[in-house]
Amino acid sequence: MSLPRPVLPVVVALALAGGVLVSTGATAGTPDRGAPLSFRRTVLASQGSYGEPSLAVTKDGKHIAVCVPGGSGDKVWWSGDDGHTFGTTATDSTNGGGDCELDFLPDGTLLSADLEVYDSNVKTSKDFGRTFDAGQAVGIEQDRQWFAHSADGKTVYLAYHDFAAEGEFVARSTDGGKTWPAQDAAIPVNGADQVTAPGVASTPKRGMPASLLDQGVNTFSGPMLLSPDGKDQYVLYSISDAFSNATGGTPPFGPTRGIVVAHRAGGTGAFTDDYAVTNDDGGTVNGAIFPWGTIDRAGNVYVLYNSDKGSPGHFHTWYVFSSDKAKTWSDPVKVDGAPLAQGAQVYATGQAGAPGVLDVAWYGADAATGADDPKAVWDVHFAQVRGATSRHPQVDRSLIAPDPIHRGDICLNGLLCVAGGDRSLADFFELVIGPDGMAQVAYADNDGQPGGGRVVWAKQTGGRSALR
Repeated sequence: MSLPRPVLPVVVALALAGGVLVSTGATAGTPDRGAPLSFRRTVLASQGSYGEPSLAVTKDGKHIAVCVPGGSGDKVWWSGDDGHTFGTTATDSTNGGGDCELDFLPDGTLLSADLEVYDSNVKTSKDFGRTFDAGQAVGIEQDRQWFAHSADGKTVYLAYHDFAAEGEFVARSTDGGKTWPAQDAAIPVNGADQVTAPGVASTPKRGMPASLLDQGVNTFSGPMLLSPDGKDQYVLYSISDAFSNATGGTPPFGPTRGIVVAHRAGGTGAFTDDYAVTNDDGGTVNGAIFPWGTIDRAGNVYVLYNSDKGSPGHFHTWYVFSSDKAKTWSDPVKVDGAPLAQGAQVYATGQAGAPGVLDVAWYGADAATGADDPKAVWDVHFAQVRGATSRHPQVDRSLIAPDPIHRGDICLNGLLCVAGGDRSLADFFELVIGPDGMAQVAYADNDGQPGGGRVVWAKQTGGRSALR
């Protein structure tokens, strides 16, 4: 289980609000399918922990690696046969056992980051995850961390959340992860525009700088993204606001109200941190909990998230996109097929491929009264969106597994779930598009499993490639 942070304390009493602008035609339609979507699955050997699986695939698609935080002994599963079988390797660091993160570089080097709170221990494997070196400390004190790398793999980034200052930082290596210079251990993502931005009494708007007053005490990091040409960097995170921190949930932790995209052109200079998704009704929660981001091959930037804007108590899966490098953002588009006032959809993840093609996965309970429903039955959902940047996007939907993965509530309060609620699945899972254009997903499943639960790896075997 990942090390919890000062988390999104979206208490049940707040009805788990979510932030989207609902407009006519905001839900994507369903196209003619051709070959129906289908998946094959491999159950990974139990290691005592199963929440928040991280997934990485080599550039040639021959090797796969999966990890989860915590547990005991084995930490990384690796496969050299397209996921038909997996071996296991222990990668725990001396002071680690927190959030884990994996990334394959173009030359096949596998990087593993194990959270140690005051830094991350970054290990390197030259045999696709079978063995790792002793690792080295990267960054300063931190919570959730994410890798990103340049197209040639020479520049590697570790983006993370400083849980003391609630800031976003990036550590950088310019030699493929071999060394991480101290001067590049904590490059700030928060920008000067956030100091003078209006906060507290001002309602945020898309494209506005996110005030540091509103960022306050509650930040949740999403992935770092690099544009296909390598010229633009993006870091995503969701934040609460000063008003909700003081009045909502469990002060000083208010529910996340907006999603921010920090952008830096050319890889130098300061970031600008502007809202991509905002709360415009005083009660909407956006994020639930981590936002997800991705870039397609044309450079369009997408933010994936869960929100109950217009449907209090019923989270749904949405995306927004920007085709002008995060200067402006589209209206939200609803991806799941459940009615707006029904069910609950959480933990959106995904990746973009060809221009306008977006693969998305999430945990969904279509008949639930909300995420806190003790009788909810949860499945792992998948959707492929085509024409994602058009006025009329089309979506093909499917379940990844035939059986439920969880029964009962899913607590969205992070660390505060100790006060009540089921956080056994932790806070996210991961989808990656392989080089063949087929989606791969690592997800948690604890529906009646002996010992508590398991991680399942799944690969798309039917339906269209996301790369064409």
